[in-house]
Amino acid sequence: MTRTIRILTMVFATALPVAAAAEIELRSPGFPPSKVAADGSLVEPWGSIRLQIVEPAGARVANQRADEAPMPLAVTRMEAGPIALVQSAYRAPIWPSGVDVLEAVLTNTGKSPAKVQIELAAPEEMDFGESLGSLKGQPVIALPADLRPVRQEREWGCAGGVSALRGWAKPQGECDPAFRNIAAGMGGVPITYRFAVEPGAKRAVLLGFCESHHPSAGLRPVVAVVEGAAPRPVDPIAAWGRDVPGVVRFEAVDANRDGRLQVTVAPHPEASDRNTILNVIWVFKPAAIDEKALIAGSLNSQAERYVDVGGTNDQGLYERGNLKYVLLLGPEESREFFFLARSPGCQSVPDPSLGLWNQATLRKAAADVWKDRWREPATDR
Repeated sequence: MTRTIRILTMVFATALPVAAAAEIELRSPGFPPSKVAADGSLVEPWGSIRLQIVEPAGARVANQRADEAPMPLAVTRMEAGPIALVQSAYRAPIWPSGVDVLEAVLTNTGKSPAKVQIELAAPEEMDFGESLGSLKGQPVIALPADLRPVRQEREWGCAGGVSALRGWAKPQGECDPAFRNIAAGMGGVPITYRFAVEPGAKRAVLLGFCESHHPSAGLRPVVAVVEGAAPRPVDPIAAWGRDVPGVVRFEAVDANRDGRLQVTVAPHPEASDRNTILNVIWVFKPAAIDEKALIAGSLNSQAERYVDVGGTNDQGLYERGNLKYVLLLGPEESREFFFLARSPGCQSVPDPSLGLWNQATLRKAAADVWKDRWREPATDR
């Protein structure tokens, strides 16, 4: 009997040779459709994503069909030797405007263990973090929660999952231009950066904040967690005032001696607004620092690292390019996973690390709107 290992992940279909076929629409009442191409690729207004079987070689699309129950589905089967990948794509109308879901089952149909390499092909300008892929600073696709790609980290960068909002803040008085920009972790996503240092190194880390949305304190406090230092709550309005830039200093240490210094801004447990924000990061060798001069932008050139968070000199932690995953499957073993993508009209895509949705709740949301068997007429292509 086939053994099944369930994993929560997120990725997409393959561009492999297949006979010409019509595109299949993914629909939900009241929302624009998206499409699954004949090669299994999920096609969205922002671009297309495809999951490719790289090893074993010779992958092909064996068949594809459109189903209507319990909701409109596009089912694509791909094969490469003893490896089969069956993908089911559908629309889940979750708040606020729905996402496209791609469920996948990867199976070794053979009697011997198999090494499988798959590759997530994406637009060249896609930035992948640890849980989300973003285009132009906006998350559009979720990545596997329990499946890690094979890739290298840059010297420093953001671990992803956040939105870049340039010009969001309105700082008063003379200050570094970076105080006008933010990264925002929508829905409680932590903002995390990692910086390469010597193992066990000590640094002075200063975080810059400017709150320009809320009128009073207590609405969006955050918790700053810098490796080697005690976590500290930060309420920018309570500390400095609305539209007033300020900084918080930490004496950081690479406590686990992995050659990486981690900096995180997480939502405060008592915050009514759980969207995290951060404007600037400075990393210095331990020294006395004039915080007034720092806020004014006079010490940037002296910093070991200066990050205009969400601005022009920001970057992701990982190099751009397709993501590669390597899996070892036993005889007749399967792995089941699913992916989410920002669909037409959708404002965001849920971060899988928050655990807000699983396969059962997504399928229920998708099926519930079709219970009466009502169908919208297909839109013109």
